[in-house]
Amino acid sequence: MTLEPVDILQGSFSLIFVIISLILGFAILSKYPKYKSRLYFLVGLSWVGVSLPWWPDSISFLMNLIVGESLPAGWYFIIGNVFIPIALLCWIVAYTDMINKNLQLMAVILTYIFSLVFEVTFFILFFIDIDLIGIINPTRPFTVDFGIFITIYLILIILIMLITGVIFAQKSVKSDDREVRLKGKLLRAAFITFTVAAVLDSSLGAVFEDPADLLLSILVVIVRLLLITSAIEFYGGFLLPRWMKEIFLKSE
Repeated sequence: MTLEPVDILQGSFSLIFVIISLILGFAILSKYPKYKSRLYFLVGLSWVGVSLPWWPDSISFLMNLIVGESLPAGWYFIIGNVFIPIALLCWIVAYTDMINKNLQLMAVILTYIFSLVFEVTFFILFFIDIDLIGIINPTRPFTVDFGIFITIYLILIILIMLITGVIFAQKSVKSDDREVRLKGKLLRAAFITFTVAAVLDSSLGAVFEDPADLLLSILVVIVRLLLITSAIEFYGGFLLPRWMKEIFLKSE
């Protein structure tokens, strides 16, 4: 398949976002042996899971470069959607660990039921008619028109992550400790930036029909840069490396 310039931009920047998310996610996760806190393991795994919807684009992009073919629709939908509930569950456990341990059991049960309903419904639709999950544009391998079920599910996931993330971040922002305050600001920025980028990304295919539209290419790059920015902000919000301290704390 011949890729349009916008497809090359979309595929390559999706790949960059996925690689950065994997590196930063596992960097957070790797702190578990040192601090013996499952928080790092859960949070790291959560961010790796958050990047899952962009994995199919990345794999398809590499396949097009190597063998000239895209990822089959079935694998595209499975890779990009089936494992998201695990990431959500990890985040809810981490969130309740940090905010309110007493609510953890109820939150986990509700998340489990929500996830189970999604998984069962997903595979029912998958085997009945895969087009009910979504349709991949035959001329644009990285543009998918998702069905109503997946669309609603993804919107709910984004809203849950945004609301819980901002609530947690706000508690840190109110701290008297400058570093904790900075972590809170970075986390708040991460969840807001990611939400904006995810919403914009899902709407580009519907708004722009012409792949040669220059504005579409520009927006694709901007959206992917926002996603990359959100990954770096998330990383800083939990680990706050020295270079971030020097940049942001000196400016206060």
